[in-house]
Amino acid sequence: PTVRSTVPMLRQASAWKGAVKPSARSTRVFSTTGRVAAPPPPPPPADAQAAVAKPPVAEAIQAAVNEQLQQNIPRAQYFSAMEDALAQPDTPTPYVRQVEPLTEEQQPWVPLDGNQAAAYVAYGMSETSFIYPISPATSMGEHMDNFAAKGTKNALGQVVDVQTMQSEAGAAGAVHGAVVGGALCSSFTASQGLLLMIPNLYLLAGELMPIVLHVSARTVAKHSLSIFNDHSDVMACRQTGMAQLCSAGVQEVMDLGLVSHIATIRSRIPFMHFFDGWRTSAEIAKIKQIPYEGFRRMLPMDDLQKNLRNYALNPEHPILRGAGQRPDIFFQNSVAAQRFYNATPDIVQATMDELAQLTGRQYHLFDYYGSPDAERCVVVMGCAGDTVQEVVDYLQGQGEKVGVLMVRLYRPWDPKRFLDAIPASAKKIAVLDKTREEGAQGNPLLLDVSSTFMDVGDMRTIIGGTYGLASKEMTPGMIIAVFNELNKDKPKRRFCVGIDDDVTHTSLDYSEEVSTVPEDITQCMFWGLGGDGTIGANKAAIKNMAMDAGLNAQGYFEYDSHKEMGATISHLRFGKSPIKSRYMITNQASYVACSHPSYVGKYDLLTPLKENGVFVLNCPWKTLEDLEAHLPPKVKSDIANKNASFYTIPATKVALNVGLGNRTNTIMQACFYHLSGVLPAEEAINLLKRNITDMYSKKGPEVVKKNHTAVDACAENLTKIEYPESWKNAGDAMPDRNLKDKLNIPPKVRGVVDKFVEDIMDPVLALEGTKLPVSTFLPGGFMPAATTMHEERALAPEIPVWKAENCTQCNYCAIVCPHAVIRPFLLDRDEVKAAPQGFDTLRATGGSEFSGLHFSIQIAANDCTGCSVCAESCPDDALDMLPYSEYAAAQQPLWDFAVNLPYRNPMDKHSVKGSQFEIPLLEFHGACPGCGETPYVKLITQLFGNRMVIANASGCSSVWGGTATTNPYTVNARGQGPAWGRSLFEDNAEYGFGMAMATKQRRKQVQADVRKAMDESPISDALKGAFNAYLKHSENYEKVDRYVSQIESILPQEVKDDATLSKIQKNMDMLRPQSNWIIGGDGWAYDIGFGGLDHVLSRGENVNILILDTEMYSNTGGQVSKSTQKATVLKFAQRGKPDMKKDLAGMAMSYGTVYVAQVALGADMTQCVQAMKEAEEYQGTSLVICYCPCIDWGMPSMRTMMVTMKEAVESGYWKLFRYDPRRIVKGMQPLQLDSVRVKKEYQTYLERENRFKQMMRQDKDRANEYFQVTNAALRKRHEEMKRNTYDDLELLDYLKGLVGEEVSSDKALVLYASETGTAAELAKVFGTELKRRDIRSKVIAMDDYDIENLPNEKTVYILAATCGQGEFPANSKGFWKALQDPSLPADYLKDTRFATFALGDTAYVYYNKVGKDIDNRLAELGATRIQEIGLGNDKDDEKWETQWNEWLPNLYTEINAKEPPAEMPPPNFAVSWAAPGQTTLEPETDHWLPKGTSLVPMAKSTLLSPPTYERDIRHIEYDLKGTGVKYSLGDSLGVYGWNDIGEVDEFLNWYGVPPESIVTIDDPNDTDKYPHVATARQLFSQIIDIFGRPGRRFYETLALLATDEKEKAEILHFLSKDGKADFKEYLKDTPNYADLLMKWPSAKMPLEYILDFIPPIKPRLYSIASSPDADGDSLHLCVVNEDWVSSSGRQRYGLCTRYMRTREEPKQNPPVPVGVTVRVNGASFTTPANHQQPMIMVALGTGIAPIRAVIRDRMLAKANGEKIGKMALFFGVRFRESEYSYGEEWEQMAADGDMTILAPAFSRDIPGKKVYVQHKLAENEKTIYEWITKENGYYLLCGPSGPPCQASRDAIVNAIAKYGADEGFTQESAEEYVTQMQIAGRFNEEVW
Repeated sequence: PTVRSTVPMLRQASAWKGAVKPSARSTRVFSTTGRVAAPPPPPPPADAQAAVAKPPVAEAIQAAVNEQLQQNIPRAQYFSAMEDALAQPDTPTPYVRQVEPLTEEQQPWVPLDGNQAAAYVAYGMSETSFIYPISPATSMGEHMDNFAAKGTKNALGQVVDVQTMQSEAGAAGAVHGAVVGGALCSSFTASQGLLLMIPNLYLLAGELMPIVLHVSARTVAKHSLSIFNDHSDVMACRQTGMAQLCSAGVQEVMDLGLVSHIATIRSRIPFMHFFDGWRTSAEIAKIKQIPYEGFRRMLPMDDLQKNLRNYALNPEHPILRGAGQRPDIFFQNSVAAQRFYNATPDIVQATMDELAQLTGRQYHLFDYYGSPDAERCVVVMGCAGDTVQEVVDYLQGQGEKVGVLMVRLYRPWDPKRFLDAIPASAKKIAVLDKTREEGAQGNPLLLDVSSTFMDVGDMRTIIGGTYGLASKEMTPGMIIAVFNELNKDKPKRRFCVGIDDDVTHTSLDYSEEVSTVPEDITQCMFWGLGGDGTIGANKAAIKNMAMDAGLNAQGYFEYDSHKEMGATISHLRFGKSPIKSRYMITNQASYVACSHPSYVGKYDLLTPLKENGVFVLNCPWKTLEDLEAHLPPKVKSDIANKNASFYTIPATKVALNVGLGNRTNTIMQACFYHLSGVLPAEEAINLLKRNITDMYSKKGPEVVKKNHTAVDACAENLTKIEYPESWKNAGDAMPDRNLKDKLNIPPKVRGVVDKFVEDIMDPVLALEGTKLPVSTFLPGGFMPAATTMHEERALAPEIPVWKAENCTQCNYCAIVCPHAVIRPFLLDRDEVKAAPQGFDTLRATGGSEFSGLHFSIQIAANDCTGCSVCAESCPDDALDMLPYSEYAAAQQPLWDFAVNLPYRNPMDKHSVKGSQFEIPLLEFHGACPGCGETPYVKLITQLFGNRMVIANASGCSSVWGGTATTNPYTVNARGQGPAWGRSLFEDNAEYGFGMAMATKQRRKQVQADVRKAMDESPISDALKGAFNAYLKHSENYEKVDRYVSQIESILPQEVKDDATLSKIQKNMDMLRPQSNWIIGGDGWAYDIGFGGLDHVLSRGENVNILILDTEMYSNTGGQVSKSTQKATVLKFAQRGKPDMKKDLAGMAMSYGTVYVAQVALGADMTQCVQAMKEAEEYQGTSLVICYCPCIDWGMPSMRTMMVTMKEAVESGYWKLFRYDPRRIVKGMQPLQLDSVRVKKEYQTYLERENRFKQMMRQDKDRANEYFQVTNAALRKRHEEMKRNTYDDLELLDYLKGLVGEEVSSDKALVLYASETGTAAELAKVFGTELKRRDIRSKVIAMDDYDIENLPNEKTVYILAATCGQGEFPANSKGFWKALQDPSLPADYLKDTRFATFALGDTAYVYYNKVGKDIDNRLAELGATRIQEIGLGNDKDDEKWETQWNEWLPNLYTEINAKEPPAEMPPPNFAVSWAAPGQTTLEPETDHWLPKGTSLVPMAKSTLLSPPTYERDIRHIEYDLKGTGVKYSLGDSLGVYGWNDIGEVDEFLNWYGVPPESIVTIDDPNDTDKYPHVATARQLFSQIIDIFGRPGRRFYETLALLATDEKEKAEILHFLSKDGKADFKEYLKDTPNYADLLMKWPSAKMPLEYILDFIPPIKPRLYSIASSPDADGDSLHLCVVNEDWVSSSGRQRYGLCTRYMRTREEPKQNPPVPVGVTVRVNGASFTTPANHQQPMIMVALGTGIAPIRAVIRDRMLAKANGEKIGKMALFFGVRFRESEYSYGEEWEQMAADGDMTILAPAFSRDIPGKKVYVQHKLAENEKTIYEWITKENGYYLLCGPSGPPCQASRDAIVNAIAKYGADEGFTQESAEEYVTQMQIAGRFNEEVW
């Protein structure tokens, strides 16, 4: 017999329970495929069946099948489950079960906020939960994670599996998956996060999947982001099919949250349980908590199995879900679920009824409150309903018939219950929606209410209002206005309340005077400072009032938009009556406390204070006189007129004294307990101390003790102020707001900003923004730049104060400052004079570029946050943190002066120091003090801000960078600055990519239009030239900027009616290239936005991506992200993150075309600046990941932020590297590992931070396991990266070393010590040059090298820079310490050869000390010098390069280095020339001015020496008037000489280029070394140093070019060791470049190579002989004319002195333009501290010049009535008659008594007796001793270097030793004394 199969695959279609039953009108049935099938044929007769014989094979198959089916009998339950899943389900039944009530004891009163209540319920009713942070829902996920981390069991007895997802969409997808898997599941979200879930919400509803989504309702971003509350997010989901249940308060969140979880199981409809974000989610209230036992009593286990478990996907009983459907059936399938929605309202009400049995609290889908016969009724949803109830009570008390209908179940909407609930008498109804649907007929709730009445033909008056958008308050006064509107005969059909709509006139007028709060409710307001602990303390106070005082309690907390140190207001209510006031306190406050004294001038603190209330102010003002001076009139008037009890306390000072920093919360809370009267004072204080112990015990007993001490200090420091009666008449004025002028911002911009500040920003910052009318605002949400410059919050407890005497001008303080409040400034002499008193300056150092400038550090005292990062990072102890209250008043005027100084940056801005002279275009933002993110963004605005377009992801950087009204992005003097925009959190990469593509396309079009205009439009040659240059350099901002400026100037004059030109003019803002930056945090980059980021990385477009990696979601309070490292304890990872940090950089590098860098500013500033520069200039996609410490790491203080970065790098936790694809093309490894060596133990870094230490405290064994795994992984990654930096041979050596094989020894080690990056870059170039000579090399920072390997190195090269006064650079200190180990033997380096090149500055005492010390130490340890140390000097013409170019060729000779490939490199310039008349091009200028130079006319040239004397000594004067040239005392003048035109013409004629030829120079690198067009004569006379002295390199080049073998051999002979003597002899003839070219004509150098190998003319420096104050615009020189006869008898001339002589001969043919090209160079000596200081001056020859300047400056002081000190002049020359320059001046001064000692030394006047200055000094030893040691004397020697300089120094030392012997001076100590004088600037030598 046949057995009916139950195997699904053999099952007959007609047996499907899920098949639709045929109706009476149809006999059609549905097949298993869903297609319409014919009715089955009738069965054959029984006898016919019996007659059918089965073949044997078929019987065998049947038998096998039967046997298989017998085995499946135990699995019947699975098949049953499958059958149930595929059967047509019954409609859910809305039954009410009997539920055992809870006792009062089982429902304890607890203080909770709404999010805590929701999370508590969700945890109890979930098996899985998927979370993702978004404000204000984040803390629900945190609570879930905390419950799970503690092992809390849910109502089913399980620990919930809580998983953090990468985005809200990911969380929704996981929820969908979990519920399809059959588990109870929940999630939490808000706003955009909810909208990201919408696709899954449709799926969940369509598949009838029971889940609960708890939503802290929040505004959806529109014209701007808002993290505050309204219902726009949940209303955007009402069409998804989710049921929507609304809670109005914290108790309802607990109760209705449980109803949601039960109802979704019973109905199969997914539920969205929502409540008002912040207002309910963050409000703390005393509620009754339902225990999980109560949950179990209500949990319908049968429905759980039937409606959830049975539908789970399971291979034991497989089904398919989510199939694609066609149009034929989708519609029907959708409608099939309608009966579930129809049943849901009844199920929800039944569940509410069961909840009432359980708890005694009854809810309905619609709850009415008010008069049974109400005439007017408000329909509302959410927390505003409680406030309306409070108003209803108030109005009923006045005899009005009003009521409110609170909507709880919004979807599915139940019209019957709605109509049943609302009184029939209520003929006028106002429906209030907390959302606004633009363009709709009405808002959602209004439409539902209206259609409900329309459907039954009830035509009542129904009006609709909008309220509360973005948490706009809904106060009793507003609700009364709504009821009043209903009283009108013709009320507004559509209205808004809470704003002043003066545009469309829809708003209702209202008053805030009314108070509806019950009399027994005490209201208190606490004004706090974000981060001072006020809010935490008040949360504890609420719990105390609720639990210990037995009162109803409510707390709500208001914040401004700053990350920290913003204003916070705690609104607390206590009392015995129920508290229904869901709004902030606006009146009748019994107690107001203010935690910061600056608030009295900013905010209206006391309007809410009731009569006889208490006001407590934290301030340093102790006396009535102080208060009279500092309190605004309005504050005094409010205090007096309200008869307030007024108290002051210096809480900030107390907190600092007891060690609590700026956390004043404990002190202010103690005041509250003393004064509020809510509890007896003694009981309250004891309660406070118990709470302190509970709260802070985990931070250690010391913290508890400090807080207890603070409580005790309250009573003794709290002062009651007895104010005078006169305060009542003080008036209501607040401090005037005078916007300061910012002269460096264009007036047009200032005007727009100032108006915005006055109209909008100031009211908003005063928390009065709610009063601004609609007409104030621009649609679209736009706002101007540069508004924070007017904010001046004045909140820092301490500010940095500069100690100029300690400063070395490194600018580190500025680059690390997170807030741009400390900056360096450069001033000229006139500006220093104009500076306000107390404005300290130093003479600017840093080379000739700083000539005539003074340096100052200034602090924006009112914008500083007091983070102390600058002081902690200062290497010179040049900053002190001092009390704001004592120093700010003096500091702020200095800042106001400095910030209006002209912009100056004489340095390369792509250096650490140079970058900080750039104006930061990010300033004064609201980030946390010491923020780790902002220094990076500030830095890139300094480097590229004038052309930046920023796409900013939501997160911290969008809060401190994009909060309404306070825009920290500012502009430069041209009005240019970062243009900033934000889209969403998840799509920032795509948003920024779209911006870049739009810019790219628009620029392409404008360039096409420019080309078209050049071809077709009638334009001038000037405009055509500008257009042409623009197109040529269109992508190089620095180059093209000048040409765009020309176009901007010319084009408007030529547009006329030309359409193409008009189009270009309209798009001129697209001419300059833009720098597109995509900025965001790690939450965006690693998690929610990674998909988009990855796509942008793959596209290769020119966008720059900056990731601010805090390793967590810092903006939402510190949740875990994929960027979080293993073992970190954060929110959402309370037991420690179990997996490794995502290697985002590695993923980006895998593309091979992305520039990738990882930086940490505090670890290596130079590397960071270099990475930013490289990233921006890379013409492709760049990614820079920045290490950003965050306060949420648990750092004890952010002041050590930079130290934290350094230690992270040194421990190997964070790596510094740069991956540059451009290096591949050059045959180099693209990866450069900048942190080569791990210097510290990994665990030492982890122990710095609480985020890691927490895990040690939780579970030490697991923590150690995690740490070890992480350490091993990081070390492995470090080694992999090192390997990836090696070339093939280096890698081979590395691998050999790993396996113990001998490593090749034929390589050199290049070690560098570098602070600013110069030595590091030089070392890398040197390493490359060695490789070109087939010498393998390894280039590495000293501290990155393992010194234990040093004895194994055969050849070592040292390149070492010296910092300041002999200090070692940071990356060499460890190496030097190890090298000094006294246990190292004398032969430690016996097998090592070495050579050293040092970089320094003779302006410092310890010139090149680092290089010298290392060089000497290596020799002491047995190493062999290859050659003597090279001493690079920043004072040389070419700075360190001057000596380098001498030292390096000699080195190559000494080591017999192979010459590099004998081939000429490609030229750097493309050069062409045309004979006169063959081109229309003309020279750009008649007088070429190198960068930084000026043209000044020579006014006088006077011969000082006799006309017949062999030496021509002249006094020269230049007229600076109108030239813009300024100088300072002691500066020198760099004169750019011209070559003699006759000799130039002679050379050019030999060379074959006519002097008048037009030369065109194309410079692809835009170096600005040469003009684009010049005549050949101009090029070789004014620019190219054709008659200068060649270096070795030029000879090498000529050898390559020479085609004549004899000439080539002669050149090579000179360069060989054998020819060294011949070469030296030849050089005595002082040959110049032209000589060599003509000597070896076969080596004729092409013109383009002349530009490469013959340098431009360098300036010759002359000490200035005048005083800028004494001589005004006249600059004096004392010059000796240089000329000589060479060894071959040829007359030679000094370039500059000869050139200056030609200025006296204007008739020279061809004529010479008037004027001399000059640049002022800074002084290399320190001028006297004051005019009273005794001066000992030693002049050698023309060294009298700077001494004359100093003397003239002092004599001017005397003429102005100032007392001057003693002066001694020791003047050494050969002959009195011929060389005693300015002798009459000196003699007259001596005669007048102004020159105390005049001691000229004439070495040749007396035959046979040579008298030198040292002899004259020896004659005055006692005077010298007394002046120097007793009177703080000053010494200055000027003149040519040589023996007299040392002899003069010895004379000073001898004088001190001789006459100071009685005071303990020895020769050695006298020498040290003089050295210390040098350091202090009292002993100076200006030598050349």
